[in-house]
Amino acid sequence: MKRLQQLLPAAMLGVLLCAGAQSPPPPGPGPTYRIIGPDGKVTYSDRMPTDPQVRTRELGRTVTAPLLAPSTAPFDLRPATAAPPPARPVGGDAPAVDVSGKPFPPGLPEAVLDVLVHQFFMQTLTETCDRLRPAFAERYHGGVRNWRDRNADILAKSNHISFARFTGEQRDTLRATARVRMAQLLPAADASAEDRMAWCDRMSTDLARRQFELVGDMRVAPILYFDAP
Repeated sequence: MKRLQQLLPAAMLGVLLCAGAQSPPPPGPGPTYRIIGPDGKVTYSDRMPTDPQVRTRELGRTVTAPLLAPSTAPFDLRPATAAPPPARPVGGDAPAVDVSGKPFPPGLPEAVLDVLVHQFFMQTLTETCDRLRPAFAERYHGGVRNWRDRNADILAKSNHISFARFTGEQRDTLRATARVRMAQLLPAADASAEDRMAWCDRMSTDLARRQFELVGDMRVAPILYFDAP
């Protein structure tokens, strides 16, 4: 009996130590990190680990995912006949939120981005081809005006959503990403004048044949179904 009484405090101490290893320590003045090792064991520390084999998250801190999912595929101006699968941006444990703090509806940032790419492309088309072939300036301007008239409703709604639901920083991100994707559609920087003029002719012809319409493009469907205040 005496032997048992001697062992009980040690046993209780062991239980407490095990419980402490699985529970977060009381909050201190600095950050606390929850660490999951390669074996799945969870520990806590006030120092951020440097081992690349462990997963770490700072307690009490919410990491928001990027506004847009990364894309390496070249952009296609032609309408998509099927809605793209929803892309969940990686890099955070919470979705991106709009100016009111609410998560964006699935696909809305990408839809606004697609409209911006088209808008930037039309502007660049007229600016580039005007310089190369001024005799055909009215053809280029007329084609872009007609495109804007046909797609006016989508352009207006996308613009309204952009200013009503996106922060200034988010709009800057959309514009910068749109310019990068639009640049993929332009002639190469070292292209000859003849190649650039041939590019203008192809783009103008495709524009007249309504190859770059937003109406009917399933990528912009989230814009049509979104009710902005």
